[in-house]
Amino acid sequence: MRIRRAAAAATLFGLLTALAGCGIEPTEVIDVGYPATGAKRPGVPATQAVLYFAYPGGVVPVSRPAGDAVSAEDAVPLLLKGPNEPERLRGYYSELPKVGGVDVITSTDRVVIRLGTDVSRLTRTARNQLVCTAAHNGVPGKLPADEVKVSLVGGGKSVTDQVCASLFPQPGRPGPSVSPVP
Repeated sequence: MRIRRAAAAATLFGLLTALAGCGIEPTEVIDVGYPATGAKRPGVPATQAVLYFAYPGGVVPVSRPAGDAVSAEDAVPLLLKGPNEPERLRGYYSELPKVGGVDVITSTDRVVIRLGTDVSRLTRTARNQLVCTAAHNGVPGKLPADEVKVSLVGGGKSVTDQVCASLFPQPGRPGPSVSPVP
């Protein structure tokens, strides 16, 4: 009988110790960083469009399934349509204005986006949406996206030599420049 009581007491003590939680107290939910956007499996061809939408605090990449490889010429018009319903429900939005048309021209390591609006009036977030979307989708030359130069042209103005890395200014990298179109 004493062995049973000792075993029961030891079990109860172990249970109470486990329930004590080692001194860890509950906390409130703490927001940290942006939502996860997923990772590609190695060796699987990219058949996704990477679109950059606005999110409180900046822009974030959002992947959309695509049937084939996606180029900058394909991705920028998708971006201009704005986030779809599931993306809006996750809090993504666009600061890009509705424009009548867009022309995207790619060459080795460079993209030119012609819009039917004054590009000098675009917000920094809107510019970053365009620049990062263009740079992260099938630009000839196979440079890393943060080395692809993107120029925005429209409304008689141009914003030249933009790189997606300008989201996080770095020493030695020139800032954006706005100039009239010749």
